[in-house]
Amino acid sequence: MKKILLALLLLPLLGGALYGIFRDDAAYPRDGYADWASDEAAWDEPEETDLPDPSETPGPPVPEESQAPLAEVKAPARANPGPVVQIRDKFFIQQCNDIYLNPAEYMGRTVRLEGIYDEFKDEESGRTERYVIRYGPGCCGNDGVAGFEFFYDGQAAPKQDDWVEVTGTVDMITGDDGEEYLVLAQSKLSVKAERGQEFVEN
Repeated sequence: MKKILLALLLLPLLGGALYGIFRDDAAYPRDGYADWASDEAAWDEPEETDLPDPSETPGPPVPEESQAPLAEVKAPARANPGPVVQIRDKFFIQQCNDIYLNPAEYMGRTVRLEGIYDEFKDEESGRTERYVIRYGPGCCGNDGVAGFEFFYDGQAAPKQDDWVEVTGTVDMITGDDGEEYLVLAQSKLSVKAERGQEFVEN
């Protein structure tokens, strides 16, 4: 019985001795728990930092102005060599629209088309405007027109509604209102005995 009591008394002493031997004070400083607790607290609360005012935040670098001379912008040439643009019955409206929408590509080109001769006399300027047109779909049925104004220096003008063939050069003129208009300049005209398709759909 005494041996058992002695063993029970010696066990705590032995355990304390072993703890002192194997304990490394350098690795486990007395204030280690306090450091660990402060590190844990640092994760719980975000660190506050002063952000710069947005107006003071630097943006992307602004490139310096180039001192190189600007490239000269040249106007499109008035003469654009190429084959004669023949506007036929099929795609008549589309071909006319393409010339109006892309005048720079056709400037100086020769265009040939047939259609109805129409004219209008401007009372203010006294100038007679001449047109070669065909009828097409419009807002109220077949009241749309497609074609061109053309300049004609011939002595004998055709009659209203004659069927004519016009060959002219695509050009731009400035009207009395200051706006630019596309016309067929330096045109040649001939009256045809046989009429073509007066109404076109495309």
